[in-house]
Amino acid sequence: MTVSLHLKPEVEAGLLARAQASGMALEEYLLSLAEQAVLQAAPGDAAQTMREEAVRRMLEFGEKYRLTLGEPITRKLLHEGHRR
Repeated sequence: MTVSLHLKPEVEAGLLARAQASGMALEEYLLSLAEQAVLQAAPGDAAQTMREEAVRRMLEFGEKYRLTLGEPITRKLLHEGHRR
């Protein structure tokens, strides 16, 4: 389905900024918002489905930008947590 939206410039700018911060194109970001809205309204295991989708997107983001929590970083964070 194709939908056209007529957004106020400030709304468009805000959505575009959020999409870019999420590493997504605006269309992809808007689709994810629509999917989340439907899943939140769905009964049953919608929360689980949303969590799975969020994890999937985080993994894709990490792979896209080659992010890792390698052993040295993990060890540093562990020791930092003990100091507090």
